[in-house]
Amino acid sequence: MPQPYIFSDLKAPKNFRLLTILPGIYNEPLQCTIFECQLQDSSSYEALSYAWGASGAPDEHRPTISLNKQEFIISSTLEQALRRLRRLDTERVMWIDRVCINQDNINERNTQVTIMPDIYRGAVRVIAWIGERSDDSDRALSFLKEMAMHHKYTMRHWWRNGVRLGSDTSSECGEGTRADYTNEADDVSSSGFADDVPQPRLSAFEKKEMKDMSWSDIWKKIQHNQTQQGHILTGCPVLYDCSYIPFFKNSRQPDWEAVDNLLARLWWSRTWVVQEIWLAKDAILLCGDSSLKWKTFTKAMEYQEAWDDMGCLVRGTKRWEIWSTLKSRYGLAIHISQKRLLGSRLSDILWNTWDRDVTDPRDKVFAILGLVGESYNATLPNIDYSKSTEQVYQEVASLIITKENSLDILLAASGLASGGKLPSWVPDWRRRANEYRPALFINASLMRIQCYHSGSANAVYFHGHGYSASGAMEPQVIFHDNLTVLQVRAVVFDTIAEVSTDFDGGLSAANITEHAQTLIRNSHTSGALSSKSAISDGELTKVLTAGSFIHNRSLRNANMVIENVMKLRRFFITNGGHLAIGPSRVQVGDVISIIAGCNFPMVLRAVGSYFNLVGEAYIQNHMTGEILEHYPVESASWVDICIT
Repeated sequence: MPQPYIFSDLKAPKNFRLLTILPGIYNEPLQCTIFECQLQDSSSYEALSYAWGASGAPDEHRPTISLNKQEFIISSTLEQALRRLRRLDTERVMWIDRVCINQDNINERNTQVTIMPDIYRGAVRVIAWIGERSDDSDRALSFLKEMAMHHKYTMRHWWRNGVRLGSDTSSECGEGTRADYTNEADDVSSSGFADDVPQPRLSAFEKKEMKDMSWSDIWKKIQHNQTQQGHILTGCPVLYDCSYIPFFKNSRQPDWEAVDNLLARLWWSRTWVVQEIWLAKDAILLCGDSSLKWKTFTKAMEYQEAWDDMGCLVRGTKRWEIWSTLKSRYGLAIHISQKRLLGSRLSDILWNTWDRDVTDPRDKVFAILGLVGESYNATLPNIDYSKSTEQVYQEVASLIITKENSLDILLAASGLASGGKLPSWVPDWRRRANEYRPALFINASLMRIQCYHSGSANAVYFHGHGYSASGAMEPQVIFHDNLTVLQVRAVVFDTIAEVSTDFDGGLSAANITEHAQTLIRNSHTSGALSSKSAISDGELTKVLTAGSFIHNRSLRNANMVIENVMKLRRFFITNGGHLAIGPSRVQVGDVISIIAGCNFPMVLRAVGSYFNLVGEAYIQNHMTGEILEHYPVESASWVDICIT
């Protein structure tokens, strides 16, 4: 009976192991060898990207491979991958984390995870194993290839910065093929989609929406925005003039459902796959014995400028019933396909990978350190699995504040949901981004010129959330008590007097508006708003949409925006007569503050001489530095407060 494989210590920190899969037919026992090599002198190898799968089964029920003629336990997911990867007559050299790293040796894990970015960069190819084939997986791959071929065809005559946009797709798509959509009876405007969905055909730019900018200024803005990076991307979603219109026919619904199922596989939601794919020289998707080149998949997914409108187009189809799930699913796939944040700020990458999964919660940080820009290199935290999750999260939050000279990381803070496990100002990356906190306020009207054309999210995009509550003030920060207390400079200028009911039981725009109007009437009666003139419906809508710009030709109307903005939020009125919205956990007596270096008003709750952070708020006329008109920087109202 074979003895269990026992790892030998690596001879040098930059050394790593490679696995050789010996040839054989599919059902034969898996025979492998493993050897050590130097990172800079390694032979040609491929790297595997896969979802580890469940590890709770007893060892005797888990598959094994022969490793240097000894027994090594693996997961069923890895066993499937190895059987598909094994060649009939030649060896295959690969790097696979589960086999090539001694997972039980913390010191080795620390050093090997540190050099993993170099390992993936050095591989000739990364193979993304997404699982065995299903009844519709081949259909999904064929549909993705068809979309890529069509998009390549449409891009062949598009140029940007001297590069032809349709020339970077692999030979898998050939010259590209244009999909036919001349059958009007089956077009996206047919019944089966919303009958009242407008189908405007807009010119490339509508001059009236450019706020009197000259064409020279517009072009400079486009060129500048292409160089920017940030975790918030705002293009103008326009399916009307999108090259993918042929694929939104009723007859293509089975194809989309096949893609829905393909993107539901575990691989797409893992945090580690972002590094594994973004750093790859070349990559392919492998599903059973079928494959798709990553370049082809990327080209197929370039419809992000239409993404917000797709929800309107699937109304009336059975996919609408699971649209919230599909939005998350496709969001992950579009994100990894675009590779937009490689080399950007640590906070941006953490935001964008927040809803991905890890086995070890510390990997929410460790898995993305290799993607951060060079300006961070000297200050990135060491990968150390001996630290607790809380310690890792506190250290990375303090690093972001110090390095990026901003307190906007407070927008991701765990707040009152931390339960004392983390300081309220530290984000808890273990939980889903919107599991207990509302989606981030974004005011697109302050961030973009309006641009209507296919590919607008690639050509013109703006980063940031569009607000600047503290003006140009820089943060003044001191950390106390081993990173558990954050001292900041702030002005506490108001207190919450009235709070609406929780809307989650009936999240409709009509219900939300009615509750807000009732609260306003009661406040007029009680005197809180006695000095205010009547509040118009337009003013209230402005608050409930967080100041959002809603174009009159958009498929989204004000009611849709209200329902989206007000998820996990409440409407409230302050003692100073301000109308505002904030997290659902706000209560009467909470205070409103502007913190230097933070672009949102923040709701705080006093706990003795300290404060807990509740969350960010939208307060009309206090979102773009107006506080400095009432409380100048040198004013005595700006004081040091401590948040725990």
